[in-house]
Amino acid sequence: MKTEVQKIIDILSHTYEKNAWHGPAVKEVLAKLKPGHAGLRAGNSHSIEELIRHMTAWRNYVIRKLQGDETFELTDDDNFPTRKNWDEAIRLLEESQQNLITALQQAPDDLLQQKVPGRPFKYFTMLHGIIHHDLYHTGQIMMILKGNGQV
Repeated sequence: MKTEVQKIIDILSHTYEKNAWHGPAVKEVLAKLKPGHAGLRAGNSHSIEELIRHMTAWRNYVIRKLQGDETFELTDDDNFPTRKNWDEAIRLLEESQQNLITALQQAPDDLLQQKVPGRPFKYFTMLHGIIHHDLYHTGQIMMILKGNGQV
C-alpha cells in the first residue's frame, strides 16, 4: 500500500510529466514552446518565461521547507524573476521537479500533518498547493499561447 507521501509524488509526477487527468501536464505544454514564445504575454500579464521562473521559485521554496529551512522566504525578485535566458528557465524548472521528488522521497508521512514553520498551514496543504500552483500557471501559459495565435 502506498504512503501518503508516495501518493503526492504520483500526483506531482502525473501533473508535471504526463497522464494528468485534467489535460496536458506541465511538460506537455512546455513541449509546445519555442524560445520565441518566452516573451509572449496576454495584455500586461507576466511573460511565459516569467511564469516558468515563478513556478520554479515556488517549487524551490517548497523544497527548502521540506529540507528543514525554517527561515527561507522568497524575495520579490525571486518571486517573479525578470532574467531572460530561455534554456536556463526550462532547465531550472526541470531540475526543480527532480529536486522536489527527491526531497519528498525522504519525507516521512507524519511530516504532512506538521505546520510549515512561520506559515498557517501544514506541509500537506503546501504540497497540494504547489501542484495546484503549477497547473494554474500552466493554464495561463496555454491562454497566452492561444491569445497570441500560437496553438
